[in-house]
Amino acid sequence: MIQATSHWPVIAAALICVGAGFAGGYTLKGRLDEAAIARAEAGVAECRRASADFQRRAAEDAAHRLAAAEDAARSAQAELSRREADFKARLKETRNEIYSLSTGRECLAGPLRLRLNAAIAADSVPARAGEPHPAPAEPAADPGGHAAGSTDAAVGQWILDAASLYEQCRARIDAIRQWDEVTHGR
Repeated sequence: MIQATSHWPVIAAALICVGAGFAGGYTLKGRLDEAAIARAEAGVAECRRASADFQRRAAEDAAHRLAAAEDAARSAQAELSRREADFKARLKETRNEIYSLSTGRECLAGPLRLRLNAAIAADSVPARAGEPHPAPAEPAADPGGHAAGSTDAAVGQWILDAASLYEQCRARIDAIRQWDEVTHGR
């Protein structure tokens, strides 16, 4: 057997081999990492392209929905205007008929008007426990005294005014409903 006088040459050779192994592994790992980094960068680029495409499609969809909503609003406004014009024409005809048919005779006598006002002003709802009773509502003023009444022409005009306000409200609600059906599909 060969006897070594010192173990240092063997230890030095082992350290050189270990160092070469670390250096080779580090170099190999760097090359593998570069490939992984390149794949990751390609994935990020693909995600960016997909995100840009998604945003473009979302913007186009929003533009289409906005255009549809604007078209629906224009259509609803046109329908509302048409209905208002039709109603105004019918209202004018009806007013003319009321003027020609009314006789000016008393329709609602003073005592009846006072009773109707009292019925409207009546408060049949009791106060809740622990709360003071609310003040009673005042009846409408009676400008003509007890004997004065409303004429059939005045009552007819009041009815037409109420019908006109109702029709305007109904036409607006229908226009909103039409717009909502087009824009939201309800």
